[in-house]
Amino acid sequence: MDNAALIARLRASGPLPDARLPDDDSFPLQEFDDLLQQFTEPLTQAQAIQLINLGPPADCGCYGVEWSLVHLVELLSVEDSQQAVPLANDTEVKRILEIRLANYLKAQAAL
Repeated sequence: MDNAALIARLRASGPLPDARLPDDDSFPLQEFDDLLQQFTEPLTQAQAIQLINLGPPADCGCYGVEWSLVHLVELLSVEDSQQAVPLANDTEVKRILEIRLANYLKAQAAL
C-alpha cells in the first residue's frame, strides 16, 4: 500500500482521540499504529500536513501514538517541514513539531 492509500485509511478512522477521555473502544488504535508503521519515503508536504491533522488535540496525548506521526513528518527536510507545519491544524503533533523545529533552528544558529 502506498502512502496516499495509507493516509486514506487513517483519515477514515479519524484523528487520534485524547487519551485523557474515558476509554472509547470504537477507535482502532492498534490498526492506526500498524498503518503508520507501513509508510515509506519520500513523504510529500501535503501528506505531512494530513498526518499532522490526524494528531490528538493540542496539549493531549494518545498513548504515545502521536510520536509516530511526529517521526513520520520529520522524514521531510527542515525546509519542507517549516513550510508544512504552519499550514496544519492545531494538534499535539503540530505543537511538538513546532518545538522541535525551533530547537533545531536555534542549535543551527549557535553553530
